[in-house]
Amino acid sequence: MNITGWGAIAALTLAAFAAQTAQAAETKITTPSLLISAGVEPVPTKEAASSYTIITAEEIEKFQYRDVTDALKTVPGLHVVQSGTRGSQTSIFTRGANSNQTLVMIDGLPVNDPASPGGAANLANFPLDSVDRIEVIRGPQSALYGSQAIGGVVNIITKRGGGKPRSTLRAEGGTLGTFNTWASTGGTVDSVDYFLSLSGETTRGSDATPSRLRDARGAERDGNEVLSASGRIGAKLNEHLSASAFIQITDSETEIDDDGATAGFVPVFQNVDSIYKSRRLLTSADISGRYLDGVWRPRLALGVTRYSSRLNDNPDPGGSVYLADVDYKGGTYKASFDNALDLHPQHLLTFGVSYTRDDYSSNGRRDLGGFVISSVSDADTDAFALYAADHMTFGERFFATVSLHHDMPDGLADHTSYTIAPGYYHVETDTRLTASYGTGFKTPSLFQLYGSEFSAFLGFPAGQYSGNPNLKAETSRGWEVGVEQGLAGGVVLTGVTWFESRVKDAIEIVFDPMTGDSTPANLQRFDVQGIEAFMEVRPAAQLTARIDYTWMTVDTNTGQVVGPLTRRPRHEIGFTASWTPQDGTVLSTNLQLVDPDRDIPRDGFGYYVYPSSYMVVNLAAAHRVTDNVQLTARVNNLLNKTYEPVNGLEAPGVEALAGVSFSF
Repeated sequence: MNITGWGAIAALTLAAFAAQTAQAAETKITTPSLLISAGVEPVPTKEAASSYTIITAEEIEKFQYRDVTDALKTVPGLHVVQSGTRGSQTSIFTRGANSNQTLVMIDGLPVNDPASPGGAANLANFPLDSVDRIEVIRGPQSALYGSQAIGGVVNIITKRGGGKPRSTLRAEGGTLGTFNTWASTGGTVDSVDYFLSLSGETTRGSDATPSRLRDARGAERDGNEVLSASGRIGAKLNEHLSASAFIQITDSETEIDDDGATAGFVPVFQNVDSIYKSRRLLTSADISGRYLDGVWRPRLALGVTRYSSRLNDNPDPGGSVYLADVDYKGGTYKASFDNALDLHPQHLLTFGVSYTRDDYSSNGRRDLGGFVISSVSDADTDAFALYAADHMTFGERFFATVSLHHDMPDGLADHTSYTIAPGYYHVETDTRLTASYGTGFKTPSLFQLYGSEFSAFLGFPAGQYSGNPNLKAETSRGWEVGVEQGLAGGVVLTGVTWFESRVKDAIEIVFDPMTGDSTPANLQRFDVQGIEAFMEVRPAAQLTARIDYTWMTVDTNTGQVVGPLTRRPRHEIGFTASWTPQDGTVLSTNLQLVDPDRDIPRDGFGYYVYPSSYMVVNLAAAHRVTDNVQLTARVNNLLNKTYEPVNGLEAPGVEALAGVSFSF
C-alpha cells in the first residue's frame, strides 16, 4: 500500500474514533496560549494568522524526543533530512524551499552557520535538556526576521528557572552502544531566577553506508559523541528593569562516511577514518524595561554565535586513499533595540533597529588521490535593518498583523519585505479563518560571495571555485488561506491550509567543464503549492491523538532552473498519540510516513533516483515510581525499517533504551 492509502486509513480511523467518543467526552483540546515567535512580543495563538506549530516541554518529555531533529520530524510542512546516522549533517526543507532558506533561532538569536556553503543551519546535536518549547512558523517571515526566512522560521526557546529550586539527574542506555546522561537545576532565589543543564550523549551507532555500497571489509559503526552545557540567569533589577543572560557550549565528534576512492580510482563509500568535529558557542544577553505604566516596553539585546569545525580523514588500510584536513570557522554578532507600544487598546505597535555581522574562514586541503582541493577563504559582512509591525484586534472576532522590514546588507541592494495577515475567529462555533500574504529574501552566503577553492591534479592547475560578489539576494513571495474548526465542544480540532509560493533568483553553482572552474549564479526559479491538514482528538483527559498530512508539489518548469529539485516529498504524514492509564504512567507513540520524490544517487550512476516510501514508528513509556523517581523506556524505529533519508546514507535500525531519573 502506498503512503496515500496509509494516510487515508489513518485519517478515517482517527475520524471514526473521534465520532464515537466525542459525545461522551468533556475534555477540551487546549493549545499554548501565546505565540512567542510572532514578533517582538508574543501574541495570543488565536490571533496568529500565519501557520504555526508549537512543541512544548511536556510533549518533548512525553514522546522522549532526544534532540531537535527528533522533535521536528512530525511537524507539517517540514521535511527533516539527516544524512545517515545520529549526529550527521541535518537539514530542513520548509514548504519546498531550499535547506538554507529556513531561519533557525535560539531565543530569537540566529544560529544558521555562516561557515556552511549556503549559510544553512545544521540541526544535528542540538540537545533538548534546556529547551522549553520549539515554535515553527511557516511561510515567508522576512517581514519579521529579515534575511533567510523564505520558507519559514524555527525558534528554539530555552527554559527559565522558576519557583522552588529543583534538580534532576537522568541516565539511559541501550542498544547500538548508546549511553546518555543529563543533569539540570533551576529555580528562583529572591529576585533572581536560574536554570543550568549539562548533557552527554554517546553512541557507537550503526553503519551509515548501506550494504549495497560496502566493500569487502563489511559493516562498521559510525558513532557520535556530544557534550553540551547551558545556563540562563535572569534578574529583576528594579520596578522598571529586568535582565537575563544565556550561554550554551556544545562539543561533538561524529564519524561520517565521506566518499573516497582507492589508488586505482575505484569508488569507496565506506570510510572508516573520517571524523567531523564541531564546537558551537551561543551566548546572548538582554535588558528589558516597562515605562509609562507598562505602555512602552523597550528591550536591548546582544547575541554572539561562534562555530568551529574540522573535517579530518586519513587513508584507510585496504580502503580509500583520500585525505582531508580542513578547518572551518564562522560566527554571527547581533545587536537589536526593540520596542513594544500599546498605541491604542486595539493596536500593538512594535518597531526597532538591528545590526548583524557575519564572518567566515576556511583553511586546509583535501587530497583525492592526487587531485588536491585547497580551501583558503576569509570574509565578513555587515547588515543594518529597520522594522515595524502593527498587531490589530477588532472586538473578539477580527484580528490582523501588518509587518514591514527594511534590510540594508553591505554590498547588496537594500530590500524591503512585508506581510499582511488578517484573520477571523467565530467564538460561538469555534471557527478560525486565516490568510496571509508576504515576501521573503535571503542574502547570499559568504562562501557564495567570496569563497575560494583551488584544485590541482598531480601538481598541475585543474580549476578553481570563485565566489561571485555580484550575486543578488534570493527572493520569494507566498500566500496561504486556512480554516480551523473545533467540534464536539472542543474535543476534536481539525484544520486545513492551502499555500503557494514562488522563489526567484535562488543560487546554483555553475561548472565549466572546459576549464574546471565553477562559480555561483542566480539561476533557480520554482513554484510551490500544497496542503497542510490536521486532526486532533482528545476524547478524555488521559488520551490524545493527532495526525498531520502534507501534500506538496514543486514546479521547476520555468526555463531558469538547472534541474528538478530534490528531497521534497510529495506526501508526508506525522502521527502522535499518548495515553495516561493511571497517574504517573504515560504511553506514547509517534509515526512518520514519507513519500520521497527524487534524490541524487551517491554512487553516481544515473541522474536521479526515486526512493521508495518509508514508515518509521517510535514507542515510549514512562512510569513515576515516586514523586522523585521515574523510569523510562523507548524503542526507536520499532519495525526496524531500512531506509535512506539521503540516497546512499542509511538511517539506524531498531534501537531500544531504558533509563531512570531522580528529582530532588
